Amino acid sequence: MEELSSVVPECSLELEPVVGQKFSSLDFAVAFYDVYARAGRLKVVIIGVRSDERSKWIYHETETAIEEPVVGQKFQSLEFAFAFYDVYARAVGFDTRKQGTRKTDGVTTWSYVVCNREGSKKSNGDDQLNARSGFSMKRRRLSKRCGCKASISFKFFSEGGLPGYIIQEFNEVHNHYMVESEHQQFMSLNRQLEDVHHQFILDCSKANIGPTLTFKVMKEILGRFGRVGCNVGDIRNASRDIKAYAHGIDVQMVLDDMARKKELSDAFTYEYEVNDSNKLVALFWCDGLMKRNYHMCGDIVAFDSTYNTNMYCMIFTPFTGKDNPGRPVTFAAGLVCSEKTGAFAWLFKHFVECMGVAPKMIVTDQDLVPGRLLRDEISKKNSMPVYGRTCLNSTNSRNSGMELWNIMDWIGWFNTLYDYRKVWIPAYFRDFPLGSMIRTTSISESENSFYKNFLKPRANIAEFYLNFNNALEFQRNSRTKLDYHDSTALPILAIAMPFEKHASTMFTDSMLKKIQEEIVEGNDRCRVLGFTSTDMVDTYKLGDNKRNSYL
Repeated sequence: MEELSSVVPECSLELEPVVGQKFSSLDFAVAFYDVYARAGRLKVVIIGVRSDERSKWIYHETETAIEEPVVGQKFQSLEFAFAFYDVYARAVGFDTRKQGTRKTDGVTTWSYVVCNREGSKKSNGDDQLNARSGFSMKRRRLSKRCGCKASISFKFFSEGGLPGYIIQEFNEVHNHYMVESEHQQFMSLNRQLEDVHHQFILDCSKANIGPTLTFKVMKEILGRFGRVGCNVGDIRNASRDIKAYAHGIDVQMVLDDMARKKELSDAFTYEYEVNDSNKLVALFWCDGLMKRNYHMCGDIVAFDSTYNTNMYCMIFTPFTGKDNPGRPVTFAAGLVCSEKTGAFAWLFKHFVECMGVAPKMIVTDQDLVPGRLLRDEISKKNSMPVYGRTCLNSTNSRNSGMELWNIMDWIGWFNTLYDYRKVWIPAYFRDFPLGSMIRTTSISESENSFYKNFLKPRANIAEFYLNFNNALEFQRNSRTKLDYHDSTALPILAIAMPFEKHASTMFTDSMLKKIQEEIVEGNDRCRVLGFTSTDMVDTYKLGDNKRNSYL
């Protein structure tokens, strides 16, 4: 797409405004002047509106035409007066700063605006001493203030019952050089974050994009740095302000959003618990789609906790399973403040109540607290086996070097493993269908690693909740994409046997590849050599890879 300046025609006599020219409305008049300004490469800023709403004062800014403030010039409001002086300062090349105001009965009667280089930095003597010491006393901080006297003051007036402001004093003399044109993008007047900036920063924060990368994306979208209207520091400060706005109410914001979702859908479930100080200690939530996924793929559930997902150090505990393509799917999620038995018991209780039926098996880590808890709190009620992962390099190791253990540690450790042998040795689960081959907590570790790409350690609960929802949408979109490919793509058959063709209609492509390995191996090792049929008996002659035949 061509830029606007390349397609707008040059200014002509037909396009120039003429004194006495009439328009049907004020909007058409302003639009006409905007077209004229764009054709002449002018920047248009509205700086005043009369009370009768019949005309507007328009100021156009070019490199050669700059309208200077004049003592006695009037404005309808103080905001228009400030806007006029800011436009003038931006065109000349200096920043402004509001220095003081006077109010009477809530009405601003006088306002004073100065150049931002007015005044001088305090403690110059200390700065010199600090510089001679190599800035070992305190951090080096530079100042732009050089005692500039340029200023303007606005005074309130009322004329004919109409209030306004008039320029009382104006000093245009500066004692410093003006900002060069290539540097003006860094002036405070040219770095104003609008609503669109804040929304873009918030959207990037949901995707776990930091201030630096957010600034780079904005630059690429807008074309060059001068069009961004801010710098990395401004974006970082805006992110800080967003967090400060939610400080102290972030938990309540999340609970209010969950209550709203509960009103919209009865399938949404959430539970929370607070302590005596009215602080959140546990939170559990699950939506309707999570429940549907659980009833479809929730025979086996993997459970593992993860850390460093929020600024309150609450432990994130997702309930994870495998969907038809063999990818991790989230059944429910929770936050607890500790790994004590009571916290996990509270989570497991609400998980079973929410789903209505307990899973056939839960795969968890070797950690004794959740493992023992699952067996004692849930297995007794639902006859549900618990499978715990065990390895020599587990988290229960007291030292990274096994040679530092004494013999008593080894005896106690092996006794513990022997006592819990029924929950970690695969031989005890040979009669149990391990769907999708969930034999370890690797599926939970994969899920935790996925969420870590979206969650931030310094996020409050509101940010955590937004980032979690964004991650969940990403996960569901990836699954929908796989379902689309499975429903439209034709499978590749290895040996084209009827059995394999039937399997291709029953399984997703990722599962079919695993089944094909067994089919191909079975076909290589066992072949049908002959077939005879009588009225009562069908006889197959089979042969193996060692040329043995069987009837």
